Amino acid sequence: MNQPQFQALPSYENLDMIRKTFPPLEHINFDHEFKNLDKSKYFIIRTQGEDNVHRAMKYGIWTSSSRKNERLNEAFSQGDVYLFFTEINSLCFSGMAKLTSGFDPKSHFKYWLIENKWFGLFQIKWLYVKDLPFKLFENIKQIQKFEGSDETVKSVYDLIDCTELTLENGIKMAEIFKNEESKKSLFEDFSQLDKLENQSRQQRDTNPNFEKKFQELRSVFETIPYSFSAASYERRQQRKPQYGYYNYGYYQQPQYWQSNSGFYQQEQYQQYPYQQYQNKYQDQTDQQYNKKETQQPVNLEDKFEMQQNRKYKYDKKKRFNNRNNQQIEYVQKYQQETIVQQNI
Repeated sequence: MNQPQFQALPSYENLDMIRKTFPPLEHINFDHEFKNLDKSKYFIIRTQGEDNVHRAMKYGIWTSSSRKNERLNEAFSQGDVYLFFTEINSLCFSGMAKLTSGFDPKSHFKYWLIENKWFGLFQIKWLYVKDLPFKLFENIKQIQKFEGSDETVKSVYDLIDCTELTLENGIKMAEIFKNEESKKSLFEDFSQLDKLENQSRQQRDTNPNFEKKFQELRSVFETIPYSFSAASYERRQQRKPQYGYYNYGYYQQPQYWQSNSGFYQQEQYQQYPYQQYQNKYQDQTDQQYNKKETQQPVNLEDKFEMQQNRKYKYDKKKRFNNRNNQQIEYVQKYQQETIVQQNI
């Protein structure tokens, strides 16, 4: 995917100029007539910072973690999906947007706040961009339940990222965005956020290591778009042994052919070395187990004789006196053995 060109305005005070410059913001803050609200789905989007929302507004794109993208994509296949955006440590909702496409795992944006963490894209259009304080939503409550914990009742602004709202709560929030007026918005910080975005673009475009890592993670992501995690992938790469093989999600280290170089050089083991090594080890284990089963039990007379041969042994004995804190001496000790009676 070709990356969108950097766009910026000298000032963001003129709302009409913003609508003309950025197509995803073309219809913001109009008196929208919502249709089929009772058949739509609504989600809370809680981002790590204003930078990601700033880019989402300018370029009309969004993405999240793999599982959350799968959840949004499934909801989009069933009807209209509306997103309510807020930032972590913020005290307001900053905007409302609508998904206009399903998830595209082949399209990627390089310039999110954290590099090489989010892949794939949704297309979105913005309906409202204005800061609405949380106190306007404090009466809208919803039950949230985590795995392994009890249900808790929370206000909608305390819900975690990508939580689906109930139909009633979603309609209430949409009506508040439509009816409430606010002179404050994220546009007040756009000039500073534009500078940060431009710096990020220059640093990443001139860094060959970034492009190499981006292409590596992108290729892996496109094979498993709904189960990929960049952090998990990096941890597995760090645990990968030099001569190991990847098996069922974990890196195994076959020690046998590392100590016996002739083993790996054999032609029959070069195609599937780990499986051959595992089969050979299993055969040896089975032979030892079968040998134990066929082993004859020890005779009582032989056992008694073995015990008599071990009747002497040395034992450590600790003694304390006034002169030395600790004195160790070895004392020869006769061990009484239990007489084994034989039934005649």
